[in-house]
Amino acid sequence: MNDKARELGFELGMDFEVSDEIEIGGEVYSVRLSEEDGEKVVVLRDVGSSFYKTLIELFPDSIIVHDGQKILFANRRAAEVTGIPLEKLIGMPVLDFIHPEYVDFAIERMRKMLRERRAVPPAIEKFVLPDGREVYVEVSASHVVFKNKPAILLIIRDVTEKLEIERRYKEFFENTLDMIIVTDIEGNFFEVNREFERISGYRREEVIGKNFREFFSEDETDYIFKMYNKAFKERRPLYGLEFRFKTKYGVEKLVEGNVRPLIEDGKVTGFIANFKDVTERKRLEEELMRTNKLLKTINTINEVIVRVKSLDELLTTLIKEVSSYCRFAWIALIDEKGKRIVKSCGIDKFDEKLLEGKCVAEAIKDKRTVIKLIGEHPENCVNISEHRNLNVYVFPLTHLNRVLGVLVLYSDFKFSEEEVRLLQTLVDDVAFAIDAIRLEKAREESLRQIEKNIEQFAILVDKIRNPLAVITGYADLFGNMEKDKILEQVRKIEEIIEQLEVGWLESEDVRRLLRGFRDYEEDIAGGR
Repeated sequence: MNDKARELGFELGMDFEVSDEIEIGGEVYSVRLSEEDGEKVVVLRDVGSSFYKTLIELFPDSIIVHDGQKILFANRRAAEVTGIPLEKLIGMPVLDFIHPEYVDFAIERMRKMLRERRAVPPAIEKFVLPDGREVYVEVSASHVVFKNKPAILLIIRDVTEKLEIERRYKEFFENTLDMIIVTDIEGNFFEVNREFERISGYRREEVIGKNFREFFSEDETDYIFKMYNKAFKERRPLYGLEFRFKTKYGVEKLVEGNVRPLIEDGKVTGFIANFKDVTERKRLEEELMRTNKLLKTINTINEVIVRVKSLDELLTTLIKEVSSYCRFAWIALIDEKGKRIVKSCGIDKFDEKLLEGKCVAEAIKDKRTVIKLIGEHPENCVNISEHRNLNVYVFPLTHLNRVLGVLVLYSDFKFSEEEVRLLQTLVDDVAFAIDAIRLEKAREESLRQIEKNIEQFAILVDKIRNPLAVITGYADLFGNMEKDKILEQVRKIEEIIEQLEVGWLESEDVRRLLRGFRDYEEDIAGGR
């Protein structure tokens, strides 16, 4: 040994462990091992212990060295965190700071480091501070030599706040009402939240690692890829994405949301997206639009009901307007027995078999609306090939508890309860109008018959008077007694004729009254 070695406290025959660095009296030296003339030479070089000491003291994390039992060294930060003066902290049992739940875990790590003389991976542990606070710390531990003895170096970082933030983020991630999906750059699922599982029906383990293409139709896949590729190229979030997909159970869902690229070191490494299930909202919006359209259709038809007197015009307008609302429609008026079609509109050629269809026959018989949705049609239904993939609504045209006919609508969407209610009200109004038109027609026919009868009546009276004049003149040829008898009978006949004339005048008054009502109604309908 040279004099410097003796100054450092080395003596002949002393054993010490050689490593890359060694601490002597609080000073740190680097160690270089060489061989000269067959002898091993150890050279110690001061590497600036004051620099390392300052670095350790100013280090933002707590640094502790212990031998598995007691604390041998601690920096200023460790004293600040524990609230114990540095001189009292040295020598305290290290296990006093470890939460009981983590004692076994910590002891096993200590044994492993002392046994294998190497570092262990960083780990999260729970510490108990002297004031009773429990904190989570990230502990980086390594085997070292401290004052020529094996020891353990701990670098301790308080991660309580970080873990709390992570906990809150995870809670938000799992409990948000949005579906959150994280994918890598290739579109493989990396993470999904609980809402995704609830809406899609897929468990997390069923999708993680799989590509999004496995869960969407070809058209939707192309659209999603296009949008994600745009976010990738432009390196910015995209908003307002909307697409459809089928759940695990085959239910079609419409979702709307945003996608944001994940960027690390200037490179896009994946995507995070959040989507809302807007299926119900869109359904309600579509229903509202259809309802508004239906109200306009009903208003147009009601204007026709008030204005027209022609049954053909009413039925034609009805089918034209209703067919613009759904896929197509037809109407058929039936006789009193419900076995024969007396008038129809909407189909080029009507067959009486239409009345034998299960839906139509049921509606006529029970006098109620019959609805058959897609998949509910009986195979023996009339013309099922034409409406198998459509929803069918059969409305009986009922007035005064009598079925006048049926209005049948076909659509590729399901009517809401409000739409069915509005259509039922429309059908009731149409049935009333049809009955009113029929009554008006019957009244006009009756009026024409009355006019014809009155005219015939006047002719018959005139025809009776002519023979009476002949009979009166012929009576002069007889004697007084026979003549008086003949004239007496002529007077009786004339009295009857006078009574008939009074009846004729009263019938004429009725005819003028009926004509007056008709002219008045025509003036009202024409706005005069």
